[in-house]
Amino acid sequence: MIVVNGSSAFFPKSETSVTIGNFDGVHLGHQELLRRTVARAAAAEGHSVAMTFSPHPVRFFSPKARFYEITSLEEKAGLIAASGIDTLIVESFTGEVGRMWPEEFAREVLSRRLRARHVVVGYDFTFGRNRTGTPPALAQIGRELGFEVEVVPPLVRGGLIVSSTRIRDLLLAGRVREAEELLGRPYGISGPVITGAGRGKNLGFPTANVQYQQELIPLPGVYVVDAEVGGVRRRGVANIGFNPTFGENSLGVEVHLFDFDGDLYGQEVHVYFRDRIRDEKKFKSVEELVRQIKRDVQYAKGAKFPARKEPGRGEHNPAAAGGTGR
Repeated sequence: MIVVNGSSAFFPKSETSVTIGNFDGVHLGHQELLRRTVARAAAAEGHSVAMTFSPHPVRFFSPKARFYEITSLEEKAGLIAASGIDTLIVESFTGEVGRMWPEEFAREVLSRRLRARHVVVGYDFTFGRNRTGTPPALAQIGRELGFEVEVVPPLVRGGLIVSSTRIRDLLLAGRVREAEELLGRPYGISGPVITGAGRGKNLGFPTANVQYQQELIPLPGVYVVDAEVGGVRRRGVANIGFNPTFGENSLGVEVHLFDFDGDLYGQEVHVYFRDRIRDEKKFKSVEELVRQIKRDVQYAKGAKFPARKEPGRGEHNPAAAGGTGR
């Protein structure tokens, strides 16, 4: 997949099938948009294009809002690449395109720049200045400009629509199993292992302190996790929190890997949250803490989950996917 910064820098050699959205989380609903776009392009022997925006519109319209993106731009690009999309266009939301009225956007960007012949959008898609454009309006404009618009209905799971907002709320509430069902994969964080206080090793449960790079961290507590280091995945338990037993006050992520004895300092680790075991709590003694950790480990070792396929590490990197990066 090629990553292009802005539609004005994209020069397609054939007509395209295009989907547009923020794609935060690249959840099951987004995956359906991408799947249909790839299928339409293949049927027409054309080129598949996904367009997303940076910064996220929420940051533009409500810069002071408490808002956490589920996926970084790099993670989003990797997941979109895994869908089979040929080109990802990252459009600046604060630039020229963000100021266009709906008809101008359709005419200049979709028709002229992208050479769109088929456009796939979600039922709640809005576009153009002040978000005044709607799917029916886009379909009408498309008929005039010569492209077809396919509006994908909402995807419902558990009686509710699958959305980035719903997934974000689930993760902030620690409901990682439910979030996984909507994402189609476990939610993960990643970062290098840094030096910690070394208490875990002294307690008999050595931990890797992850200097995470993601904005969205699930609710503090103890979790069953799958952690990947050097291409090898192992089950473990993770603590998200402040280590109240030892009086610490900065949020950290510590992971104890099962059946592992080695030095992880400086290595990149990817942590996938599978289930939440309990809240973080302050214990009366170190002995009480150790007893609880043993119970946590026992639970995690016996936990069963449906098998899911996550994209490989290279697929999370636009450059590794053949793109130009940002």
